[in-house]
Amino acid sequence: MLQTTAFPGRSRFVALLALVVSLALALASVLVAPPAQAATWSLTGSGGGTTTAASGKTLTVRYLRSGKPVKGATVTLQRKKGSSWVKVRTVRTGTKGRASTTVKPTVSASYRFRTSHATSGAVKVLVVPVRFAISGSGSGHGVGMAQWGAYQQSRSGRTAAQILGYYYPGTTVSTANDPRTSLDVQVLGPPSDSRTTTVLAIGSGSWQLKDPAGAVVASGGAAEQVTTGVASAGVTAKVTRGGATVKSVPARSSLTFEWSGTRYFQPTGTKAVATVAGAQGTYRNGRLVVTKRSNRPNVVNEVIINTEYLYGLDEMPSGWGASANRGAAALQAQAVAARNYAIVEKVKGLKSTCGCHVYDDTRSQHYTGWKKQGGSWGGTWVAAVDATVQDGTVTVLRDADGLFAETPYFASTGGAGGRRGTATNAEVFGTTALPYLKHVPDTYSAKAPGNPYVTWSDSITQSKARSLFGLSSVRSIAVTSRWSSGQVKTLTATSATGKKVSRTRTADGWRTALGVRASWVGSLTGRNS
Repeated sequence: MLQTTAFPGRSRFVALLALVVSLALALASVLVAPPAQAATWSLTGSGGGTTTAASGKTLTVRYLRSGKPVKGATVTLQRKKGSSWVKVRTVRTGTKGRASTTVKPTVSASYRFRTSHATSGAVKVLVVPVRFAISGSGSGHGVGMAQWGAYQQSRSGRTAAQILGYYYPGTTVSTANDPRTSLDVQVLGPPSDSRTTTVLAIGSGSWQLKDPAGAVVASGGAAEQVTTGVASAGVTAKVTRGGATVKSVPARSSLTFEWSGTRYFQPTGTKAVATVAGAQGTYRNGRLVVTKRSNRPNVVNEVIINTEYLYGLDEMPSGWGASANRGAAALQAQAVAARNYAIVEKVKGLKSTCGCHVYDDTRSQHYTGWKKQGGSWGGTWVAAVDATVQDGTVTVLRDADGLFAETPYFASTGGAGGRRGTATNAEVFGTTALPYLKHVPDTYSAKAPGNPYVTWSDSITQSKARSLFGLSSVRSIAVTSRWSSGQVKTLTATSATGKKVSRTRTADGWRTALGVRASWVGSLTGRNS
């Protein structure tokens, strides 16, 4: 029988071979395994946009590593300068990997954030001016007679008729009958005044209070005051002496306050001067009629146009008429222009808002009554008015058809865009052109001694500029067209992004919109403070 025997080293060999194979497989698995994932870094900047140098802009950065916030990291803020980036400051990230910082560049600039691992994209900050400085000249709307120009013409020897003919070309200095008609001048009341009571008083003499039928309902002197108010049925009155009420007058549709020394009450008595609490003037002439308007007391002074009203008109310095100043002809020209204005308004009738023909301020003509007539050099002004009043006639200005000319006037012409002079009424007010209200050159205003309006400066805010042009930002404003007088016609604004918007207005429309004294605007320049 054939007998076999076991190979004693076989099991050891097999075990060794298995170990080798296992190690080889393990090595092979290591050699073919993918590499570990590399970390990714990112910086994201934000917060750019438009601002002013005064306000600044807050920039924000977020720092991530493989999508997770990196906290406590130092990040450098850089600004572009030419073709290079320069360091501004460093910031440190918080727990969410964020950091913020405020920049206040004076001009538009680009910023970025940077670390040794990443750089953000550029963040642009567009800077627009905080305000726009306005250089200008002149004062007023610019139509008709320039008062400072009239003064200089008078100083040069020209007569009132010559001055009027210059500023209202095509008109004729003429006369009109003097009917001694009265003019109703609002001295207190809506829409400009909101008070619900006022006090009528005199400094000396006596007074009386009358109802609509002319019956005297109260009387007194300097010791008594009349407080007027409103009720559902009209106006009321309360007479007080030393703070104590001595008489109450029930509501009437109107109450009339008269004082001694006037043509209405005791003409030969003590020449009293009346006051109205809240009014800008005092009143030697006329009588005060109190009615109810918009649930407020409305006070109107009834004065004769050609003397009493003009005597109290404070539109030109009385001292110009002093012999040393040689401005009497200017005062006389002013009296004629003011008279024409009042006559035209009288013909139009009473205004429903005030029950008056004219207001006592720049909405009509500046009337202060006795403050003007009895003030410094008041006698010189009265003499100028009297020089235009003849026996039964007064001096007026007529147009080519013989009608009363409209005679607007203003303080001083200005110069801009190479032009200097008055303007047409169409250019300034947008009204139908009148042949005698046209542009005339005026070098006189700028030559008048003491003229404070030869040059001036003003400004508008960035917010105002945005509102005027309907832009989200305004980088610059330029005058792109002018009226015949040199006043602004069209302004063009450019936004921070380059968008342009032009606006065209009447000259007085721009004066009002810009809030300046006149629309002879030379330039509007951006300022950062």
